[in-house]
Amino acid sequence: MLRRPPELPRSVNDRLNRFATSVFTPRDTNDMKPGNNLLSQEARIEIDYSSSLPLQMLLYFNVCFFPCWLFSLTFVLPVLTLNGDNNPIILMVFAFVFKAIIEFIRLYLGYTGNLAERMPELTAFCLLTIIFQIPLSIFLLIYPLIAPLTVQLSLIFSVEIIYIAFLVLEAVFGIYAVRIMVTAQSSRFHYRQFEEILAANNSRPPSG
Repeated sequence: MLRRPPELPRSVNDRLNRFATSVFTPRDTNDMKPGNNLLSQEARIEIDYSSSLPLQMLLYFNVCFFPCWLFSLTFVLPVLTLNGDNNPIILMVFAFVFKAIIEFIRLYLGYTGNLAERMPELTAFCLLTIIFQIPLSIFLLIYPLIAPLTVQLSLIFSVEIIYIAFLVLEAVFGIYAVRIMVTAQSSRFHYRQFEEILAANNSRPPSG
């Protein structure tokens, strides 16, 4: 029997829930009209899941590509320590290590949030992608071109381009998945309220 992955702490969970609800709840009333693609209320009630298949495919290929990125990291870091000035090397090493640590957490949150339909984890995945990973990847892509390094880092340039493509697509599909998840949970909540009101009205004895 598979165990459910552990959830985030309650305080973090609540804050991410409030953030996702306030940011990704549709402001346009047309989003809740029937027939409006996947964001309609009726479609969200009828569909039993709100996970994103494109996002899951991107996460799968990202997990497969991540060891290649780690190999390039372990290959380039010794070269950086033996060549060039200390200041550019320290920045590069710090960016590499910080990105690797964040990436482990980000991929775990993405898998958990998308497969288990956990909105806080998926929201944290989107935030880590946009706030940390995309800027770090752009930095690692551009910095070797402008820094006074004595060694050309073609390997880093090539893998970072691929990684930026993964990150941008995951951010787009992740935000879209959170938006659908917020709408689905809101629709199910109002639908349950409607059923409870109907059940309460049906259980009342007729007046008179």
